[in-house]
Amino acid sequence: QEQAQKHWAFLPPVSHALTDEPLHQSIDRLVKQKWREIELEPAPAADRRTLTRRLYYDLLGLPPTWEELESAINNSDERWLEMEIDRLMASPHFGERMARRWMDVARYADNKGYVFQEDREYAHAYRYREWLIRSFNEDLPYKQFVLYQLSADQSDPENKQGYLDAMGFLTLGRRFLQNQQDIIDDRIDVVSRGFLGLTVGCARCHDHKFDPISFDDYYGLY
Repeated sequence: QEQAQKHWAFLPPVSHALTDEPLHQSIDRLVKQKWREIELEPAPAADRRTLTRRLYYDLLGLPPTWEELESAINNSDERWLEMEIDRLMASPHFGERMARRWMDVARYADNKGYVFQEDREYAHAYRYREWLIRSFNEDLPYKQFVLYQLSADQSDPENKQGYLDAMGFLTLGRRFLQNQQDIIDDRIDVVSRGFLGLTVGCARCHDHKFDPISFDDYYGLY
């Protein structure tokens, strides 16, 4: 129990003194500080061609065309990197890339898993996928991104703004032969894993031994 209370995930964040080195971001300074402690040296900075390809794969999941790569390499503006990032984040493919990642968190599937006496397919599953793509491309604030996936039936019950589609986050899980308790458990699980990084499901039967999740917490969510 004493070790559990010291686990980093349950401690408040601590501010660290930063150096004045001219690095791109404060996180770079923190990383470099840790490197010094364990006597590591950074790899050489990537050349422009390599960095551009990395940007494309990270933000779009697609390689650049020859013309796009040459355009980035030959851009004489000192802000070329920021310009490339802004351009890629404005691409419709950016929303597709980010939505694909979130769909793993949301255990997205077009079917219900093991069912035997009903249609296995979710006929409108694609609407949740399209909502995700649209949300990332429109830069929907994270607070609203979470809110709509959990409670759009309260804020947009007639789907006038298209937010009701966001509730596929909860409703696209397995059906467990229509066992209501297991369906609810699956929804609690996707919420807790997706937004808290915790598997709350064990507390369906007992208080967690180390994580600060109780039997009462689980049934409060239930």
